[in-house]
Amino acid sequence: MNQACKAIIIDDEAWIREGLSEHVGWRELGIELVRSFRDGTEAYAYLEQEPVAVVLSDIRMPNMTGLELLAKLHERRGARPDLPLPKVIFLSGYEDFKYAQEALRLGAVDYLLKPAEVEEIEAALARAKRMAEESQERNVVPGEAAGAGSDRCGTDEPGSYLIKKAIHMLTTRYGEDLHLSDIAGELFITPNYLSRLFRQETGKSFVELLSDIRLENAQALLSKETMKIYEVGAAVGYSNPRYFSEWFHKNTGMTPGEYRNLHYGTVT
Repeated sequence: MNQACKAIIIDDEAWIREGLSEHVGWRELGIELVRSFRDGTEAYAYLEQEPVAVVLSDIRMPNMTGLELLAKLHERRGARPDLPLPKVIFLSGYEDFKYAQEALRLGAVDYLLKPAEVEEIEAALARAKRMAEESQERNVVPGEAAGAGSDRCGTDEPGSYLIKKAIHMLTTRYGEDLHLSDIAGELFITPNYLSRLFRQETGKSFVELLSDIRLENAQALLSKETMKIYEVGAAVGYSNPRYFSEWFHKNTGMTPGEYRNLHYGTVT
């Protein structure tokens, strides 16, 4: 069978994998179901060696979520442009609806809410197969055909898109008690994966980047006399004045008061 028509299933529930394997009309659709996997890590290892055209995947799974898998596949495309980017269809539980919305923004072909009717799944698979074939005919990387992800995230790769969202959160909410797990949760990815993305995309850790943003804003506020020093500290996320002073001194070599005096001492 044509390689462009191969597919895999990824779901941590064995009964779902078995049900999809048995009840979907794969042969009638012209698709060869080659393997089933219980999580994204296993599936990604397989895809490194055996590219397929279509991936039917759950979103929330242990080890590697469906969204992380999709992002890694896009990252792989940058390093291995010879490997095709499969068309990804997500299956999502009702409580995971926002995950599915995010998946579409990252370039997924479609999402289906569990429990989905067999006819719905087959229609989505037929669409994904058609898109893969059209991409192949036009000699473009699968995933870039018309409709694959237009008007979702521009030309940004998913990793870059996620980091842009994360940095926007930091620059607008630096005054909150933010933690890596908070940001990761809102982006529907694991903290470990987000931590790797921060290093990869910015060269800095989450803590380092947040500290830089807070410092820049603290310096800007201290350059004005409209706020007391303890108010500046609270505004940038440090409610304890002593800790704020120690942190500021560690990063600038000056106390907040010294920085303010120096600033006004140079103003003409």
